[in-house]
Amino acid sequence: MTAVGHLEMTLAPDPASVAEARTAVLQALPDLDTERVNTVRLLISELVTNALRHGEAGEPVEVHASWNSMVRVEVIDHGDGFTPTGRTKPLEEPGGYGLVLVGTLADRWGVETEDCTTVWFELNGT
Repeated sequence: MTAVGHLEMTLAPDPASVAEARTAVLQALPDLDTERVNTVRLLISELVTNALRHGEAGEPVEVHASWNSMVRVEVIDHGDGFTPTGRTKPLEEPGGYGLVLVGTLADRWGVETEDCTTVWFELNGT
């Protein structure tokens, strides 16, 4: 990936915003191989869904994406923040795998909490 770019968007606190974020970021990114497209699609879906579910109710969610030799996506909500922990639910109980997926599929990821919560991931270029 040699193109350089940046995208910022503010999303309504609505479940339809998950698809809006996925579509906007994938359309803005330069050509990615199929594996990277699928990874970006899944990770954006997970992070925006988590922000809508766990952020401050009724507040918008922000998505910042940038790319050069790597792709970096940040999802920002106005919740109280959290410290990432391992999944503690029994295996047969649904849910709780979002950050496990992020940790497995992203080359780097993290959580920053100050006035808001930012969860980000990075994928190295191909």
